[in-house]
Amino acid sequence: MDNPKNGFGLLLKKYVLRDKIIELGDLSIYDIDDLTDDKLNILIHNFFENDNCDYVPIFKDPLSYRKRYLCTFDFGYKKYKVYFLGKGGDGKNEEKINKLKKIIIKFFNFLKNIMIQDFCYGPRCLNDDGNDDIIIHSIGDIIKNSKEIKQISFPGYYLKDSFLKILSGYVMNHSNLKCLYFGYSELKLSHINVKYIDDIIKSSNIENIFGLDNDTYSYLFESLLNNCFNNKNPTLQLQKRNINDELVFKISAMIKEKKIDHLMKIDLSCNEITSKGFLTLANSLLESNNINIIKINMSDNKLDDDCIKKLGELIKKNENIMDINFSRNGNITNKGIEELSDYIIGNTSIKSIKLYHYLVITDSLFEVIKHMIVSSYISSIGFYISANDEHMKEIEKLLKNPIEKREIPLMTIEDVKSASKKIMKE
Repeated sequence: MDNPKNGFGLLLKKYVLRDKIIELGDLSIYDIDDLTDDKLNILIHNFFENDNCDYVPIFKDPLSYRKRYLCTFDFGYKKYKVYFLGKGGDGKNEEKINKLKKIIIKFFNFLKNIMIQDFCYGPRCLNDDGNDDIIIHSIGDIIKNSKEIKQISFPGYYLKDSFLKILSGYVMNHSNLKCLYFGYSELKLSHINVKYIDDIIKSSNIENIFGLDNDTYSYLFESLLNNCFNNKNPTLQLQKRNINDELVFKISAMIKEKKIDHLMKIDLSCNEITSKGFLTLANSLLESNNINIIKINMSDNKLDDDCIKKLGELIKKNENIMDINFSRNGNITNKGIEELSDYIIGNTSIKSIKLYHYLVITDSLFEVIKHMIVSSYISSIGFYISANDEHMKEIEKLLKNPIEKREIPLMTIEDVKSASKKIMKE
C-alpha cells in the first residue's frame, strides 16, 4: 500500500519462535482510517497466515519518517512487533496524538478477535495525559476474549488514576493470566489503587506483579504467593524482588500450612536472604516432603557457611536435583565449599554447581574440587578461581572426562566425610 505524504500507519514485523528467533517478514499499512474493518482484517490475516507472500515495502525516508514502538504479542509460535509509521506524534501535538490513538483502537479491535498470548503495550510517543480510558477498554477486550494470555505488560503510569479500576473489570476471574508487568515507575500507590490490585489478585490466578514499590509488594506478597501455590506452580520464582528473611518466613509458613510438596524449581536469586532465612525455607521444604526439586538458585543473597549443611540435606532428599547456584554469596568460604563436597561426592544427578565469587583456592581446596569432580556427574562447575593456570587447566580437563570413565563411589554421607577429611590431611 503506497505511503501518503503526511499519513500515519503501522508496521508489523513477524518472527518465528523455535530454536532461535528468525524474522519472517514485515507489513506496512497506511491510511488505516480509510480502511474498513473487513479490509484491514483481511490484510492482517493474510500477513498472519502466509510466511512467503510479498509484503508491502516500508516507505524509506529517514529524514521524515521513523518507526515508534506500539506493542508486541505472541500468536501461535510466532511473535509480532508493531510500530507506528509517520511524522511527528512525539507527545506534544494533540491532533497527531489523537490520530495515533485512533489507529491503536482500530488495530486492537482486530486483536480482540484472535487468541494472542504474552501481550505487551508500551508506546513511547503518547503523552501521559490520563485520557487513555478508551485504549484501556480496548486492551481489556483483548484480555477478556483471549483466554490464552498468560502475561501482560503496561506502561508504568497505568498504576495511577482510573486505569486500575477499568483494568480490574477485565482481569478479574481470568483463568489463565498469571503475570502483570508495569513499566518502571517511582509512584507510591494510593490506598484505593492498592485495594484494586489486591482485589484483582484475590479474584484471579495472578502470581506475579512487577513494577510495584517495595511496600506495596510486601503488602500483597501473601496473596500472590497463595495463588502460586493454589495453582500448583512447580516453580517458585521470586528473583530481584527484595525478598528478605521476614518474607522467606512467610513462604516457609505457607509451604508447611498448605503442605506444598510439588516444587521442582526454586529461584530466589538477587534478594536479601541470609542463612537464617534459607535454613527456615529448607526445613519447610524437607518437612513438606519436597523430593522432586531439580534446581535451586540462591545466588546474589547474603548467605554464609551456615547454610551448607541444610543445602546438603536437600541434596540428599532430592535424587533428581541437577543444578545448584549459590554464586555471589560473599560469606561462603573455603570451609563451606569443603563441606558441600561431602554431599556431592557419589552424587549421580547434579550436573552443574555455580559458586561464582572470589575464593582463594588453596592447594588443599583444589584437591577437594578435583575429588568432587572425578567422584560425581558434574560437567560444569563455576568459580572465580584465584589459582594458577595449571589448576584451571586441570579442572577443565577433569570436567570433560566422560561420566563412564569416572569412579563414582556408593557412599553414605559419613563415608564421604571421612574420605574428605583424609584428602584434606594429605
